[in-house]
Amino acid sequence: MGKPTGFIEYKRQNKKELDVAIRIKNFNDFHIPFDLDTQRIQASRCMNCGVPFCQSAMKVNNKNVGCPLSNLIPEWNHLIYLGLYEEAYKRLEKTAPFPEFTGNVCPALCEACCSCSINDEAVGVRANELFLIEEAFKNGWIKPNKNIKRNGKKVAVIGSGPAGLSCAKKLNNEGFSVTVYEKSDRFGGLLMYGIPNMKLEKDVIERRIKLLKEEGIIFIKNTKIGTDLSMDKLLSGNDEVVFACGTSLPRPLTCTGCDAKGILYAVDFLKETTKNLLEAKDFTYNLKDKNVVIIGGGDTANDCCGTSVRMEAKSVLELEITKEPPLENTLPWPNYPNKKKTDYGVFECNTIYGKDIRRYSTTIDEVIKDLDGNIKSLIIKKVNFEAGKFVDIPNTKEEVPCDCLIIAMGFLGTKDEDLSSYNLKSNRNRVILDNFRYNDKISVCGDMKNGQSLVVVAINDGIECANQIIKKYEVK
Repeated sequence: MGKPTGFIEYKRQNKKELDVAIRIKNFNDFHIPFDLDTQRIQASRCMNCGVPFCQSAMKVNNKNVGCPLSNLIPEWNHLIYLGLYEEAYKRLEKTAPFPEFTGNVCPALCEACCSCSINDEAVGVRANELFLIEEAFKNGWIKPNKNIKRNGKKVAVIGSGPAGLSCAKKLNNEGFSVTVYEKSDRFGGLLMYGIPNMKLEKDVIERRIKLLKEEGIIFIKNTKIGTDLSMDKLLSGNDEVVFACGTSLPRPLTCTGCDAKGILYAVDFLKETTKNLLEAKDFTYNLKDKNVVIIGGGDTANDCCGTSVRMEAKSVLELEITKEPPLENTLPWPNYPNKKKTDYGVFECNTIYGKDIRRYSTTIDEVIKDLDGNIKSLIIKKVNFEAGKFVDIPNTKEEVPCDCLIIAMGFLGTKDEDLSSYNLKSNRNRVILDNFRYNDKISVCGDMKNGQSLVVVAINDGIECANQIIKKYEVK
């Protein structure tokens, strides 16, 4: 596939980006797409592997390696190189229900195990994927399927995040009449309110929802199951119910003073900021001229960094409890690399504030409050990970200014009150399941089933859940 010697002749190029000083003036996407010639050259670097690990969808040491969707990556790379873009898109859509989502936000597990990356830089798979879906929308290659033969079965999908949407799309295509219920005021779940605009612009989500509606899926928002719609009514009106509600219980801060005013969970901060932008309102949480501290070192923490610098925070400090990663990768191919990376939000903060904002092996010992109970500063400390737990390093405590603390430490599962309202039994905030099945009528998929994971994993999980339901109703 590709040009046989393309990986030798051409170096990987990444999309150009607007200068930091320009792009932080707004919340828009800041990447500059390739021209067609460059896109073809980049696709030509695909190596015609005998065994393409990029589409393997396997696990190594219990971690995902390769594309969980088993996308036919070498095939559509080759077609891009040949300039057969519509044919390339048709190969992509065979396995990828929402390339516009994964093309924007996926960490590209496929690239990590690209054979080209053993001795050189990986093929730019994610950029090629995003190119194809945007070409498809631009050129009218994507048309709603309105000729679906219905099988008389009704399914309710609870949650319109990546897992819920992929499950709904698959079931709808197979003839089920699908209704998607969303408790929020907009559809998309974490795609809409958990990922900032500059990483995934919201008209991209709305474009896909419109298409799914045209294909017959019914979407109902502002509906909380167990409150606005009872479980009894939901179950009596549907043959199957699928819960894809994500993880709603953030990991809490437990140090002294953690009840101070001015402490935010990242999920609330990012959601309100996106709502404010979409509704052209003033920021609910305005960080202008404030000293901001973000605790956590993952993608969500990075998104909070990018959001904070766009709000013109006075300073941003990111605390990561884990050890600083090495500059060079320490894990053998095809594992996802273990090395220090600087994503867009941290890079922007480093550029604007003139130093690396990250402090590794560091956590919060105490929150200092003023007389009115507002957060004033933090006592932070260094820690080591020893014998399965974090241990304080003596004489490392220091005080740092903090007007707003954002907690981005991941999620523990689904809130007990949510599970109770759904009448679902759980253990440690996780529904008790047999594979996807809770009982003969209820299934659970996505992060609600697996815990916090990647968008592409959630999409695949939704498809697999749908496949299980489809198999149940197959005519023997």
